[in-house]
Amino acid sequence: MVQAKGLLIGELSQQVNLSKQTIRYYERIGLLDPPQRTNSGYRLYSNEEKERLEFIQKAKNFGLSLEEIKTLIELRTKGILPCASLERMLKQHLDDLDQHIAEMIALRQELASRHQQIKSVLSNNHKINQKSSSGKICSFIEQDK
Repeated sequence: MVQAKGLLIGELSQQVNLSKQTIRYYERIGLLDPPQRTNSGYRLYSNEEKERLEFIQKAKNFGLSLEEIKTLIELRTKGILPCASLERMLKQHLDDLDQHIAEMIALRQELASRHQQIKSVLSNNHKINQKSSSGKICSFIEQDK
């Protein structure tokens, strides 16, 4: 029987600190090529696949989605350096993040304003009679426009 060269999925999983399920998932979505198989059908991974998995993990640290990572891998496989694409992706992420931060700041200001209004009403009326409140549940929310 010929000794197979490479890593079994469990060995690879430990070396790259990814679950076996994640490695199989990456195969299914095309981030990894299907590995060679041993005579008994076990997956056998080369050092190239290990390096690919390490690249994927590092790319995720850039905030890239798996689809974006796949795009970079496909470009490189075609002989195209993907650095310009990476720059565009990161710029889009930054723009999206800036927009999200602006929205969160606006939401925080709105909530702080509402909190102050409610706090003021509650401090002026030490005991609010919930039965006389015009709202079914909480008039502060129901009166909101």
